[in-house]
Amino acid sequence: MRINRFLARAGVGSRRGVEALVRDGRVTVNGERVGDLGRRVDPDHDEVRVDGRSVRPATSTRVLVLHKPVGVVSSLRRQGDAPCLLDVLEPSLATSGLFHVGRLDRESSGVLLLTDAGDLSQALLHPSRPVWKVYRVRTVQPVDPTTIDRWRHGGTRLDGRPLAPIRVGADPGDPRRLRLELREGRNRQIRRMVEAAGTRVDTLHRVAFGPVELGDLPPGALRPVTPEEDAALRSIRAAHGRD
Repeated sequence: MRINRFLARAGVGSRRGVEALVRDGRVTVNGERVGDLGRRVDPDHDEVRVDGRSVRPATSTRVLVLHKPVGVVSSLRRQGDAPCLLDVLEPSLATSGLFHVGRLDRESSGVLLLTDAGDLSQALLHPSRPVWKVYRVRTVQPVDPTTIDRWRHGGTRLDGRPLAPIRVGADPGDPRRLRLELREGRNRQIRRMVEAAGTRVDTLHRVAFGPVELGDLPPGALRPVTPEEDAALRSIRAAHGRD
C-alpha cells in the first residue's frame, strides 16, 4: 500500500497530517528517508518509522460519535480562550490518538466523528467519493424559493466555483427551517450560501454524517458507533481502499 495510507491506517494522523510528515522527511522505510507520497510499502515486511519511532497499522480501530455543543471549537489544541474538544472529552480520550473527522464551526452543533483510523477519515472526506451530511438549519429570514431551486440544481457559486447540487427540504409550518443534505464540505459553506441569499443562519445543527446519525445523544455526550454504523463505515473505507 502507499506510504500515506499505511501511516493513516497506523493512526499517525489525518490525510494532510501524514502527507506533511512525508514531505518534511520525518518518515523512513527500512532506514531510508522517504519523500515520495507514492512510495509503496509492504506492511508485513517493511519497517516504517516516524521521527525514529516504529509504527504499525492498528489491528482494530475506534470510531466515536460526539454531539459537539455550540460554542466549542472543533480542535484538540487550544486556540486562545475559546472552549475546545479538550474541555468536552475525558482526559484519557483527548490523549489517546483520536482525532476528529472534518469539523463543525464554533457556533454549530451536532455530529462530530472521532477516530484513530486515518484511512477512514480519508474515505469519509475524500472529494472523489464524498458522503452525505445532513443539517437542520434555521435562518433569520426565509430563503427565497428561487435560491433554493438553484441550490438543488447546482446553480450557486462560491469562490468562483459552482457548488454541487444539494438536497433541500423545507418545513411547511416555518419557511425559516430547512433540512440540507450536502456532499461537499467547503469552509462555512452553509453559512456563506445563506448569507449570499440575503439573510443569516440563526442555528445550524448536523444530524447525520454519512451512515452515522445523532439521534437523541445529548450535547457534549459521546457514544461508540453502533454495529450497523460500523459495518457501513467499513464498507466506505473498503471502497476507498480499492480506488
